[in-house]
Amino acid sequence: MFKICLFISASLFSSLVLSQEIATVKETTKSYITYPFSDPNPIPEDNKIYPYFRFDGFSDSGLKKEWKVVELENKYIKVQIMPEIGGKIWTAYDKKSSKDFLYNNGVVKFRDIAMRGPWVSGGIEMNYGIIGHTPNSATPVDYLVKNNDDGSVSCYVSTLDLLTRTRWVVETKLEKDKAYFTTRSYWFNATGVEQPYYTWMNAGIPVGQKLEFLYPGNHYIGHDGSMHNWPIDSKGRNLSNYEENNFGSSKSYHIIGSQRNYFGALWKKDDFGMIHFANRDDKLGKKIFLWAQSDSGKIWEELLTNDSGQYVEIQSGRLFNQNVVESSLTPFKQVGFMPYNSDQWMEYWYPFNGLGGFSHANKTGAFKIETLPDNVLSVKISPVQTIRDTLRVYNANRLQIGSAVVNANPLELVRIDIKLPTDEVVASINLNEENIDFVSEVPEKNISRPMQIPENFDRESSFGLYLQGRDLNRFRQYGESEVTIKKSLTKDALFLPSLVEMTKLKIFRMDYDSAFYYGKKALSIDTYNGEANYYYGLAASKLANHIDAIDGFEVAALTPNYRVAAYTALAHLYLSKHDYLKANEYALLSVTSDSNNIEGFQILHVLARIQKNDEQIKVTRNKIEKLNPLNHFIRFEDFYRSPTDTNLEKFQSLIKNELPIESYLELAIWYANNNRFKESIEVLKLSPKNSEVFFWLAWLNKGINKSDSDIYLDKAENSDLSFVFPFREETAEILEWANVQKESWKVHYLLALIHNFRGNKEKALDLLNKSLGPNNFAPFHFLKAKLDINGSVEKKIKLIEKAIQIEPKEWRYYRMAAKLNIQLKHYKDAVKILEKCYKNNTKNYIVGLDLTKSYMLNSQYKKAEHILSSINVLPFEGATDSYRYYRQTKLMLAYNLMNKKNYTQALSKIDEAEIRPRNLGVGKPFEELINNDLENRMRASVYKQMGDENRYQKYTDSIKREVKFGQTLLEAINDISFKSDQRMF
Repeated sequence: MFKICLFISASLFSSLVLSQEIATVKETTKSYITYPFSDPNPIPEDNKIYPYFRFDGFSDSGLKKEWKVVELENKYIKVQIMPEIGGKIWTAYDKKSSKDFLYNNGVVKFRDIAMRGPWVSGGIEMNYGIIGHTPNSATPVDYLVKNNDDGSVSCYVSTLDLLTRTRWVVETKLEKDKAYFTTRSYWFNATGVEQPYYTWMNAGIPVGQKLEFLYPGNHYIGHDGSMHNWPIDSKGRNLSNYEENNFGSSKSYHIIGSQRNYFGALWKKDDFGMIHFANRDDKLGKKIFLWAQSDSGKIWEELLTNDSGQYVEIQSGRLFNQNVVESSLTPFKQVGFMPYNSDQWMEYWYPFNGLGGFSHANKTGAFKIETLPDNVLSVKISPVQTIRDTLRVYNANRLQIGSAVVNANPLELVRIDIKLPTDEVVASINLNEENIDFVSEVPEKNISRPMQIPENFDRESSFGLYLQGRDLNRFRQYGESEVTIKKSLTKDALFLPSLVEMTKLKIFRMDYDSAFYYGKKALSIDTYNGEANYYYGLAASKLANHIDAIDGFEVAALTPNYRVAAYTALAHLYLSKHDYLKANEYALLSVTSDSNNIEGFQILHVLARIQKNDEQIKVTRNKIEKLNPLNHFIRFEDFYRSPTDTNLEKFQSLIKNELPIESYLELAIWYANNNRFKESIEVLKLSPKNSEVFFWLAWLNKGINKSDSDIYLDKAENSDLSFVFPFREETAEILEWANVQKESWKVHYLLALIHNFRGNKEKALDLLNKSLGPNNFAPFHFLKAKLDINGSVEKKIKLIEKAIQIEPKEWRYYRMAAKLNIQLKHYKDAVKILEKCYKNNTKNYIVGLDLTKSYMLNSQYKKAEHILSSINVLPFEGATDSYRYYRQTKLMLAYNLMNKKNYTQALSKIDEAEIRPRNLGVGKPFEELINNDLENRMRASVYKQMGDENRYQKYTDSIKREVKFGQTLLEAINDISFKSDQRMF
C-alpha cells in the first residue's frame, strides 16, 4: 500500500511540476556586427536563376545592425530564428549544459556562396527549389508566431519559390516539456506541371573538440552518385572522426546503407552532442559537408565569421544525394515534383550529454547501450522528454529477458544496469513505446540496394537518352533536355516516354500546338497512359480546346499517380467555365484523393463563397490555415468578403518577403486562371506596382471597364522597367494582347524576357529587333547583344556602348564591352575600358580581376602584378581565378627575366608564384594537391642556363607528373589561366 501511495504521490508531484512548465515565443530585435551585401544585378540573369537577380556587392568591414529575431524558449532549450535571413534557425541552446547545439555565428557575415550570392553560415537553413542554397537564404521571408492551445509555441516561415512556383512553409515548434524542437515542412506544387524536386535542411555545427559524426551506414556517395566506403575509407582512415579528414579538398559525404532514423555529432572532449531524428521515408538523405582542413578551407572560417570558429554542415534531404547531372548516369537520378502534389515531413533536433559515448537515438533521447561483464546490460539515457515507464529487454524470440523501471526528466542523465540470464542475447529493448532493434545492426543485415549501374546499360539507347533528358528537364536545363530527348526520338521515333517528355518540354516553351501533337502521338501508342493523357489534356487546355482537355484529364484520372493532378485540373477548368456543380465535384475528388491538396481546398473555398455557404467557408478556411498558416489566399478571401481595415491589415501584414509583388501577382493570376477577374483586379489594386502589374490590370479590365484598361496601359508604358523580370506563361498572353493594343519597345522587351527564359531565343531577338530600343534603358541593349548569337562582334560592341552611354556607372556593361573586345583580340581597347571602370571603384575586385586578365593578354605583367598586390578579393565558393592570374603573372615575369639573363630575380619570381596571398581570397591546399612541376621546370631551366648542373638535375628529378608532350615553357605558363572559374549556379 505504501509503494502504491508513494507512486501516486510522485505522479502527482510530477504532474504539478509539468503543469508549471511553459514555452514562450518572443519577437524582438538583436544587434549583430553585419557585413552586408549589396549591388543587385539589373541585367536579366541566365536561365539558371531567372527570374531572380544576383547580388554582387560584399563588404570586408562590418557595421552594427538590428535584426528581427524570434525566440522560442522553455525550461530546457532556447531556439533563435531570423525571419529576415531566409527564416533560418540561427542557433539552438541547451540551457542545462550551457552550450549551443547548433553553430552560433557571432556575426552576420554575408559571402558569395548561394545561387544569388549572399549566404551566412550557422544554424539551420531550409532549402527548396532546384539545387544548392535556396534563392531566399539571405533575404526576408513571410513569418508568423503562434501560441498553441497545448502550451507549445511555433514560428512559421514561408515564401514562394519563383524558380518552381512552389510554396514552402516550415513550422519550428517547441513544446513546453520537451528538450527537442521540431521542424515540420509543408511543400506544395501549385502548378499544373512537374517541377524540379530538391529540398535539404542544412544544419551548421561547430567543429569544437574531438568531433565525431554519428552517421550509421556503410557507404557514401558523391554529388555525382559515385560510391565509396564509409566510415573507413580505402586508406584506413575513419572518416567519421573530423580530425581524420585532414587530407584533400572540401568534402561532401552522402551516407547510405542503414535504416537508422538519426544522425548527429558528438564532441567527445566535452561529452556533449546533438541529434537529428526523422522517419527514414521522410528523410533518406544524410549528408556531411566539411571545408578542407588545409588553409584553402580555413580561409572560409575567416571569410564567414570573426571568432566563432570553423563549422561543418550536417544535412538531411528527401533524396539520397544532392545530385548533379552526372549522377543521372548512376542509379541516383533526379526526381520530379508532380503537378498539384504536396509533401510534408517532420524532423526532431536535440542535444545530449554525459553518456561517455553514444550508440542509439530516438524521440525519447540519446542512448549509450553496452553489455558489461557477467551479461549486465548497461543503458545510459540522456532523455529529451519525461520518462515514466518500464524498460523491457527482449531476445530474438521476442521473449522478455529483463526489465527495469525508469523515471527520468529531460536532460537529466539516467543509468540502468540489468543483469540478464547468462546465455541470453539482447535483440531489442522497448521504452516509451519506442523500440531499439539490435538485430538489424549486424553487417549481414545491411541494405541490399544497388549502388552502381550495370556496366552493360546503354546510356545512348533511346531509354538511356530519355532518362538523361528527363533529368535535365528536372534540373531546369531545358535546352539540353530537348536536344537529348530529340536524340532519343531519332533512335526510336515512337518511344513513348520520350514523346511524353517532349510534350512537357513544348508546354514549357509555350509551343502548345507542338505539345498537343506529341501528346496525341503518345496516346496513339497507349491510350491509357496517365502521364501522356494528363499533358495532352494540359496542352489542349492551353489551346482553349476544352473538349480534348477534359478528355485527357478524365482518362489520366484512371492512373493513381496522376489522379490528384487530373481532378484538380478538371476542377480549375470547370470553375473557369462557371460550371460550379462540376467544379465542386472534382475539387472534392481532389481533396479526397489527397487530403493535403491545398489547391483543391482553395477552389472549394471560392465555390463556398460564390454559393454563400458559410459553413463550408469555415471548414475550408480552417483546413487551408492548418496546412499553411501563412496562406495569403484565405486572408485575401476574408478581406474580399468583408473589406474592413482590420482584414486588410491581416492580409497585407503577413506579406513580408523580399519580393512582395510576386506574392500579389501569383495570387491574382490564380484568380485570373479561374476566370475570377474581379478578385484578381482587387488583389492587384492592393499590390505594390510595377509595369507587369499595370499590364495585368489593363488586361483584366478590358471587358469590365475599358476606360480603366486604357489608363493602366498608359501607366504600364510610363513605368520603370528596372528589376522587372516576368517569367510566367500567363504574363506572356497578357503582353501579346498589349502588343496588339499598341506596339512598344517595353512590351517587346518584357515579352522577349519570357521567350528567352523559355528557350525561344530567336523569337526573343525578333521582338527586340522590332525597334531601335530606348535611349534610357540599358538592359534592352545588353539583352539584344546577348541574344544576337550570329551577329558580328562589332555590332554587339555598339549595343553595349549604347548601354554604357545610358548607365555610365554600371560596371557590368564595361565587363561585357571588354569581353567582346577580347574576342576580337583588341586587348588594348579592353584594357582602356576596364581601367576607366576600375578607377571609379577600386574595391570592385570582379572588375579588378578582369583588368588583371586584360593586362596579361596585353603582356602588361607589371601592371597585372600591381593590381594583384593591392586587390582584396571576397571569392565565391570554389573560385581560383585570382590565384591562377597571380601565378601566371609571376611566372611570366620570371620567364621574361630569364630571357634577359637576370637569373636571381627570375628565381625570386618563381618562388613568389608558389605563395598564395591572403588578399586574393585563396588558401594553400594540402601538399598532395599542389603541382609545382612548372615552377621546378623553370628553376631547372634557369640553373641549366647558369651552368649549375647539380641544381638543374635536382629540379629536373623533382618533376612528378607528365609534362604535356612538346609544350614549351611559354605555352605551359599561358595554359594556367586557360580555363576560367564557373559558378556552381
